[in-house]
Amino acid sequence: MSPSLSCVLRYMINADVINNLPSPKVMVIGDFLLDRYIEGKIERISPEAPIQIFKVQKDSDIRLGGAANVVHNLMTLGARVIALGASGPDDASKKTLQLLSALKKKWGVERLDYKGLVFDRNHHIPVKERMIAHDQQVLRVDKESQDEGYQISSNIENKIIRYCVANIKKADIVILSDYNKGVLTKGLLKKVISLCRRYKKRVLIGPKGRDFTKYRGATAVVPNRSETEEATGIPIIDKTSYKKAAHQMLKNYGLDLVVITLGSKGLYLMDKKGVSASDAARHRDVYDVTGAGDTVLATLGIAFASKLPYQDALHLANLAAGVVVSKVGTATVTREDIIQHHYLKSQHENIKAEHKFKNVKELTGVLSGKKTDGKKVVFTNGCFDLIHSGHIRTLEFARAQGDILVVGLNSDKSVRIIKGRSRPILNQSDRIKVLSAFSAVDYIVLFDQPTPLELIKKLKPDVLVKGADWDEGRIVGADVVRSYGGRIARVPLIPGISTSDIIRKINKSK
Repeated sequence: MSPSLSCVLRYMINADVINNLPSPKVMVIGDFLLDRYIEGKIERISPEAPIQIFKVQKDSDIRLGGAANVVHNLMTLGARVIALGASGPDDASKKTLQLLSALKKKWGVERLDYKGLVFDRNHHIPVKERMIAHDQQVLRVDKESQDEGYQISSNIENKIIRYCVANIKKADIVILSDYNKGVLTKGLLKKVISLCRRYKKRVLIGPKGRDFTKYRGATAVVPNRSETEEATGIPIIDKTSYKKAAHQMLKNYGLDLVVITLGSKGLYLMDKKGVSASDAARHRDVYDVTGAGDTVLATLGIAFASKLPYQDALHLANLAAGVVVSKVGTATVTREDIIQHHYLKSQHENIKAEHKFKNVKELTGVLSGKKTDGKKVVFTNGCFDLIHSGHIRTLEFARAQGDILVVGLNSDKSVRIIKGRSRPILNQSDRIKVLSAFSAVDYIVLFDQPTPLELIKKLKPDVLVKGADWDEGRIVGADVVRSYGGRIARVPLIPGISTSDIIRKINKSK
C-alpha cells in the first residue's frame, strides 16, 4: 500500500465514521454566558499613560458563551439539545434568548428546547468583552452583576430540577457546564447526578474550581491542565503526573472516567478500570483558544452518546478542537469542518510517515538528540504481520510509556527463521508502510536476527515494552535495559487474538 493510498483510506474511514454519527439528544445544564468581540487596531501609544491606544473599527460581534457555547457546538455537530439554566431581566439575558431563538429557527424547532432556562429576576448573565487587534486578543473586560460566591436561590434550583426530571428520560447523555457563576450549586449537582444514576444516563462535566467533591458520582469530568492541578495539587509536567492526577480524581470522587485536556499535548483519558487512551494534538495555526474546552466537551458528549470507543472519541474531540483554535473568538465546528481538517492532517502526517523508517546508524543519531532534549525513548518489537487489535493495543500502550516510540520490526528473513517458510504474509516493505500509518509510531527499524538484543544494546531505550504473556526473566534485552536504569512495561493481552490464530481460522474455513 503506497503512503498516498494509506492517507486516502484513513481519510475515507474517518469521514465515514463522522458522517454516520447519530443525532443524540443531549441535555445541557450550566452557566450561560455571552462573549462580545470588539475589533480594532493599535498603531500608537497614549500620550496620557504608557498604554496602547485601541481604535475601534467594528463594534461588536456577540456570541453565545459558556454552557450556551456547548449548546451551539452540539447543534452544529448534529445533536438535539435540551438546555437548562438561568436567565434574568438584564440585556445580556435577552440577547442570549434571541441568539438561542435564532439557532432554533436555523436548525429546526425539534433540535432545541430551551424552556429549561428559568427566569430569575435576581440573575444576570455574565458578559466577557474581548478587544481584538490584528486577529489577537489584547484585552478582556468581564461584566458581572453578581457578587463573588453568588448562587441561584433554592426556588430557582428546584425549578431547574423539575424540568430536568420531566425531560431526563428523553436524553441520551447529560452535560454539566460549570463556569462557577452560580447555577450549578452543590445541591443541584447532587440531585442531577443522582437522577442520571437512577435513569442510567451518562453525565459529563466541564468542571471549575478546586472542589471536585461536588461532582462525586458523575460519569466523567473533563478538566484542563490548570483545573487538574488545582483539583489534585499535582503539577502536570509529564505523563507520569497526569496519570497520577487522573487516578487520584477517579478514586477520590467515584468517577467512571477522566479526560484531561492538555492543550498542545492533546487529550488523555483514564477509566476506573485503569484503561487509558491518549490522542496527540494535531499541528494547526492557533489564533484563539477561547471556547475550545466547550467544543471538546460537546464533541465528547456526542461521541460517548454514540458509544464510540475511547480512542475514536478522543481523536474526534481533538480534531474538533483543532478547527476552533484556528478561528478568532468563540467558535463552533461542523462535521464537514472536522472531515476537512482530518484530511489535511492526514496529508501532513503522510509526509512525515515516509521519514519514519530508519536504519540503525541513522536512528542512533536521531535518538541521541532526542535524549539530550530530555525525551524518553520507548522500544517494542515484533513481526506485525496482519495488523489486529492486539497490535494496536500494544502500540498505543507503548506510546503512552514515554515520548518517542521505536518499533523494531523483524525482517522477512528473521520472520522466516522464527515462524517458518510460509511467513510473513506481508513482506517487510508492506509492513513498514502499515506501521508508518499509525500516529503512535515515531520510528521503525528492521533487524535480521531472531531477537532484537543487539538492536536494544545500540539504541538503549528508556522503556522496553513486551506482552504480559512474557515473564520478565524471559524478555530479551530486559537485563540490558535495567542495567542503565531503564524499566520494563508489559502490555495486557487480548485473549485469543494473534496473527497465528487468524491464519489458522482462515485455513480452517477453506
